[in-house]
Amino acid sequence: MKEKIKERKKQIIIFMVIMITIILFFSGFSMGKGINRKDINGKTEVAKPILQVENGSSIEINNTNKIGTYEFKVKNYNEQEEITQVDLEYYIEILNNLENTGITLKLFKNDQEIETKENKTEKFRISKNEKVEDNYKLEITYDENKNINMENIVEQLQIKVHSEQMQEVL
Repeated sequence: MKEKIKERKKQIIIFMVIMITIILFFSGFSMGKGINRKDINGKTEVAKPILQVENGSSIEINNTNKIGTYEFKVKNYNEQEEITQVDLEYYIEILNNLENTGITLKLFKNDQEIETKENKTEKFRISKNEKVEDNYKLEITYDENKNINMENIVEQLQIKVHSEQMQEVL
């Protein structure tokens, strides 16, 4: 009889353990199970790169006026005085077909002559922290001894400013 009582208690304990396990399983609570959710909202805008090229007035070079100076500006702000929001790097390219034409070119940045290699300048960096205005002068000289028709030459001269946004290191 004692063995039946012990057997009966054992069955009740096993049944209770199974029932508690089933209740915990279906209740969604268990040791080690947890769901955590965080919503992160942010408001961002794309940075504005500003590089303005302000063109000067056109010049005329002919047999009587053999030297001309074309002036232009490169700056990191616009008409509304907004400064660029990123650092920029730029270079100037002079497109021409002036070989054997009697035309020579000299480029000046802020009144200092700068070299060009393959009609391109070195790269210049403009910071986002302050207003910068670089003044350029392109001095064009015509040698009349080359006997070239000026009309075919002057129209072939173009100035391009190529810029690139610099990557910020965080």
